[in-house]
Amino acid sequence: MIQKNNISGLAKIAVTAGVALLMGGCSSGGGTAESASAAVAAPERPDFTGLWMAARGQRGASGFGNQQGGLPLTDEGKRRVEEYRKLLGPENANPAAYCVDYGTPLVMEQPGGYPLEFIQKGDQLTIIYEVENETRRIYMGDRQLPVQERVPSRAGYSQGRWEGDVLVVTTTDLLDGRDQGAHPHSDQATIEERFSFVTDDEGRKLMNYEASIIDPVYYTEPFKIQRRYQPLEDGFILPYRCPDDFWYELLDMRTEQLKQGKPANAAMSDVYKSHEAKY
Repeated sequence: MIQKNNISGLAKIAVTAGVALLMGGCSSGGGTAESASAAVAAPERPDFTGLWMAARGQRGASGFGNQQGGLPLTDEGKRRVEEYRKLLGPENANPAAYCVDYGTPLVMEQPGGYPLEFIQKGDQLTIIYEVENETRRIYMGDRQLPVQERVPSRAGYSQGRWEGDVLVVTTTDLLDGRDQGAHPHSDQATIEERFSFVTDDEGRKLMNYEASIIDPVYYTEPFKIQRRYQPLEDGFILPYRCPDDFWYELLDMRTEQLKQGKPANAAMSDVYKSHEAKY
């Protein structure tokens, strides 16, 4: 049997321990109370994870599209656009027909209305597009690839940061995108994108997308794009892939023809014949 005076002693120990814990938590050394306060104060970021498709009322782009009117082109931008039109030849060749990746930012405009999937975790947002099975990785926070190790690509290198509830993504290290017909860009372009949630007039939760192309080669001022996406309930991303080598070989053939002062009329059949001769 526990004696009464022992119970009193145990109570004193418990009280003393509680006071010590409380004082420790309130100390200026970053104790328990401060940690708890910081955890409570940490903002809860929007989570874009899920499948998305173009919101109703918007039409997904078909193929690479035609050049958008009213682009604030520089003289060099106009020259490159005109040169590229010549390379397309009499049939107005479409890169999408030859499996060319769309790249940033064109793929965000929902080519052909294909869906896309967002997979979000703390230090990375991965976007998978059904069309061409393209994949983007947006790196967040301190987890970044050293600048000297970044390899230019059609998707570029994307670095994300939060501005309140808005995810801001800056993309650099792009390859020349002269074949992004609606709004071409050079390899010196920077793409700034903003992702956020909005509610439309029908009360639907949508993802809002805004992008600006900053390109001293093509544009006299930033060119802006805006799209909205709605959730794709119970959807799936299906396999979609084919090789794009033939397209670039066709462009090389037509470029050589222009250099020689000839019409750019090489056909895809010429590319196939070239391959047959090699192998």
